[in-house]
Amino acid sequence: MQTEPTVRSVGVARVVRDGVCTVWWVPRASERAIAAMRELVAAGGFGLRERGDEGDAVGFERVLERPLSSWLPGDAAIDWRVACGLAHDLADALAWAEARDVFPGALSLDQITVQGDAPPRAVIACDDAPSVAVGASAVAAAHDSGKLSRWSAPEQAAGARWDHAANRYVLGLVLYRMLAGTHPFAGLGLRRALEQQASVGAPPLPEAAAAALPPGLHALVLRMLDADADRRPRHAAAIASRLRELLGEAAPQASFGAAVVSGDASLASSGLRDAAMPVAASSRAAAMPGLAEPAPARAEPTPAPGAPTPANPAVRATARGGRGWWVLAALPLFAGVYAGRELSRDVTPPPSAAAPEVRQRAPLSSSETNPDDCATCHPDHTAQWHGSVMAHSVKSPLFQALEILIQEQGGREFGCEHGAGLLRPIDDRTACRDRETGLPVTGSGGALWCVNCHAPSDNLERRVPPWNGLAAVSPSRRPLVDILSPAAMDGISCRFCHQVHGPVRPGEEARGGYEGNPDWVSTKSGIRFGARPEDALGSFGIGNSGYALDPRELLLAGTQAAAVPTGAHARPDGSAKAYLASSEFCGSCHDVRLFGTDAIGFRRGEHFKRLRNAYSEWRSWADDERRAGREPASCQDCHMSAFPGVCEPVDDAQSTLAQQGAGATAIARACPSGTAFVPRPPGFAPQGFVATASGGPAEVAPHYFSGVDVPLADAFPQTLVDDPTLDAFGIPRGAKQRRDLLLGNTFRFELPDARRLGATLEIPVVLENVGAGHRVPAGFSQEREFWVHLVVRDEGGRVLYEVGRVDADDEDLRDKLFRTVNVDDGLLDAQGRPLGMFGADVVDGPDVPLWDPSPLTGATVVRGRGLINLQNGFLRCVTCIGEIDGFGRCQPGPGQGLHRADRFADGNYDADTGECISNLGEPEKFFETFFPVGALDATRGVLKAPDAIIDTRSAPPGVPLRFTYELPLGEVSGPISVEARLLFRAFPPFLVKAFADYEARMAARGERPGTGPLVTRAMLARLEVVELHRVRLSIP
Repeated sequence: MQTEPTVRSVGVARVVRDGVCTVWWVPRASERAIAAMRELVAAGGFGLRERGDEGDAVGFERVLERPLSSWLPGDAAIDWRVACGLAHDLADALAWAEARDVFPGALSLDQITVQGDAPPRAVIACDDAPSVAVGASAVAAAHDSGKLSRWSAPEQAAGARWDHAANRYVLGLVLYRMLAGTHPFAGLGLRRALEQQASVGAPPLPEAAAAALPPGLHALVLRMLDADADRRPRHAAAIASRLRELLGEAAPQASFGAAVVSGDASLASSGLRDAAMPVAASSRAAAMPGLAEPAPARAEPTPAPGAPTPANPAVRATARGGRGWWVLAALPLFAGVYAGRELSRDVTPPPSAAAPEVRQRAPLSSSETNPDDCATCHPDHTAQWHGSVMAHSVKSPLFQALEILIQEQGGREFGCEHGAGLLRPIDDRTACRDRETGLPVTGSGGALWCVNCHAPSDNLERRVPPWNGLAAVSPSRRPLVDILSPAAMDGISCRFCHQVHGPVRPGEEARGGYEGNPDWVSTKSGIRFGARPEDALGSFGIGNSGYALDPRELLLAGTQAAAVPTGAHARPDGSAKAYLASSEFCGSCHDVRLFGTDAIGFRRGEHFKRLRNAYSEWRSWADDERRAGREPASCQDCHMSAFPGVCEPVDDAQSTLAQQGAGATAIARACPSGTAFVPRPPGFAPQGFVATASGGPAEVAPHYFSGVDVPLADAFPQTLVDDPTLDAFGIPRGAKQRRDLLLGNTFRFELPDARRLGATLEIPVVLENVGAGHRVPAGFSQEREFWVHLVVRDEGGRVLYEVGRVDADDEDLRDKLFRTVNVDDGLLDAQGRPLGMFGADVVDGPDVPLWDPSPLTGATVVRGRGLINLQNGFLRCVTCIGEIDGFGRCQPGPGQGLHRADRFADGNYDADTGECISNLGEPEKFFETFFPVGALDATRGVLKAPDAIIDTRSAPPGVPLRFTYELPLGEVSGPISVEARLLFRAFPPFLVKAFADYEARMAARGERPGTGPLVTRAMLARLEVVELHRVRLSIP
């Protein structure tokens, strides 16, 4: 049934809508409105044409031929040339509107219409622009949260008014949909999709779609959809210009064929109607003069020397209206199935295919080295990196909070009330100084000591200003997240690793170059103490950011000839490539040497503290392997390969799991249903495509950088945390699943020879690190918890003994109980130094370890009872203010004994020599504390780094650790059941809680204006107690 036309007044015009046709009748007397409408017609992007006169009015007509939502072919992609042409139409229209500050309406898939066939043309079908032209209000409606959709920009989803920036974002969504055949966040609920948009941005395009694109287009799409609005294109004109460039660099001409790229069929077999085709068939195109005789292309960029030249130049048509934008190169004919995989689905390895044509492109510039730029040619590696902790290295909330805590509380006193900035750059004019020596305290621990490894790209631009501890207000005292550039906030990214040249050499800093942090300077003596003893042995750059950057390893410059086939970037030279693949490169940051001489380690002649020691531990193990005639695995062999294994389809997963041991619960969880774990040795390189332009499969290095961490912040989205799907190699995509595979293969865990000895039960627990070439835990080993939950029951199920139990993921272990943790910096001593900051009043818990000898001594065979925990720790030099017993131990005096520390006072620790002057001998003069920087207890002692590091509790590779429980049985008869679980947690809850409480205080004080609290208690929801193994036995 035909509907009646609707008539309404808009501004000075009468608007008649009749089905798909809308006419604006503008009174002839309204010359300004007519002129404005004619300008819209001339703009060409709003689908308007002048209809002619009718009485005293001039008509302007728009016919909505086909909405883009119905024109697009189902869930298929369209050829990139067609997509870019349509996107260019829209970008041109948006640019016209931006230049005149005319809001064209809220863009969406349904507000775009397609006109014509060969070539098709996209126009914005919103009424806002013509309505403004005829005098309606130019104020855009406020965003209505009730109308949220997948086509909303993140800022509008959060309640902002719709604006030009929102339309540019939606244009990115539309372009992604046309190139991929799917919305970038398809498969997620609306709320989850909007969260993803705001937190991590769009995922890379499916590999099949990305492989068909010219260099630069993939990066443009991902940049348009970046989660950070500041990193998106600022103007639609820039988008239009880039699309014109890409179309001008199009592939050689061919005959018109399928424009649809489907995951399972070509257009030839799809049965789509002609009306739904994105481009005309070849017979229709042949009638177009512009297609039959294409105009010459603009000159191609000169290829890099030594790179292949394209067989045919790109072509450009004399386009409609003389705009010359449309590339009338014919579309490629896909002769069969164009198989590809989406990053969010289960996949199988891609079938072999013909080598792709290698297109030339302009070399990358320094501003085009972000991960999204690299995704154009390396979508797999980029997607893997996005799911890694390397991408989160500087975004980590605990890192950010610890870094700023050290700067704003370390060295704080009267005259330096805002903290000394111990690890930030120094300006002599604004530096805090030692009150006795006058030497600078600012920067004395090593300028940018944290930044150089967590945000190494800052070395290419230097955004962190010198710390000003003297001024009442200074922007220099912000957290790093408020200071670093977006590129530096990418953490350990492509931009950094692939511009690494080799290790730094001693003396570079003195020559005005970069050397990382090879030393620290004493504020008492002015002596500069070295932190790289390996330099003297010819192994350079170990520890404290000892890498050297040279952009020439990646960026083409001058007459440099060694380029990849596309001409996009250089190939690293042989020495740089070898260094990048070496454990020494990892050692440049995975040995972390802290300022101040270790009060125990000084015996090695070292004037620093080994906070993180993974490389040195590996080196020790590797030397042992070589002496035994075995070639040791490198860091990359374990963390950039298919090690420790993959998940493969099986008929009976349980039988395969049994080969690993029935108690290997972490492995059982890691592989999805219908698959089972299949081991892979270190260094096993899967076969795949290094780049979209690769000629064929080759060995590839997965860029997941799998480890034991799962980031706590929502900035690392849950979809990257828990994703059971497998990539093309059978490696789980989720950080949680990959963590479980790694942990499940780390330990041998047994209860051998458990027995009764009269009225005593003897239960040996054996742990052996069989899966790592370094001690476990590694990394921040003082905060990693590996412990045993042991339960002993009698025949009736009554618990006879239990240790290591926690009832919630955010419940602390019970070897110690925190009575008070102080994060208030208001209690000051006579010098204005905060007392008790990050100190705790701690008492023994029911699981207090009672092992003989103590694991602190490095003993590998011990007996006793209590908690088994491989976590390392921190020590503080103390003196006894209680009573020293006959064994030289400090016992509580009168009024003491309320908590562990109240019998002690700080000893006299000398940072230059490591000497600890005390009335106690070793090991009694060292008291264990539990925060990386902190005080003696909740009210005493200044905040400072530990005086010594505990590194002896962790499990060395290949050395069994035997803990034998000796438990009194009494009159218990009948069989006894024993269950032991080996558990892991990345951070202790008390650490997260303390930083959350401190950050809440600082935010309330106005010290976190950009971000708010860096850590919150909500992050405890990401903490997880992870079971690695479970062993059960019965003792008669």
